[in-house]
Amino acid sequence: MTIEYRDMRDQEAAAVAGMVQGLAHHVGLNIRTGLTGPKLIAARDLIDVSVAVEGATVLGACLALMTFSTWRGARGLYIVDLFVEAEARGRNVGLDLMRLAARRGLAKGARFIKLEVDIGNAGAARFYERMGFSRKDQDRLFVLEQDGLKALALTGENK
Repeated sequence: MTIEYRDMRDQEAAAVAGMVQGLAHHVGLNIRTGLTGPKLIAARDLIDVSVAVEGATVLGACLALMTFSTWRGARGLYIVDLFVEAEARGRNVGLDLMRLAARRGLAKGARFIKLEVDIGNAGAARFYERMGFSRKDQDRLFVLEQDGLKALALTGENK
């Protein structure tokens, strides 16, 4: 059977959300992600979701969004998640999803791709390095979760 690469359809959103949960499990995180099919559909204005489908089975998904680098003065593509089901690995599904994301990013003016790899996911790091990605250890990820976001937003509210 042939693998089709295309935009996610609404009826595939739950499968893609499940893949993101699978990604968390794959990298050893004992968490339940907040992503659901309906949330993914609702975020379509922000995120581009490409899927690899064989028959009625979603084999892989790439979630990407446009970003902007002030240092480069350029648009870029940020890969939020890339996941391929275990039974489809070794068939270039991840590479083909990345190629599709790159083409879509270029069409929107992207001049670079940025992504993060969990520190324990050596296989993913090798995958991206084979494509030509380079590690940038001078950057550190910082996250302000919802309670902190609200506190920051409300601090000095009258100023």
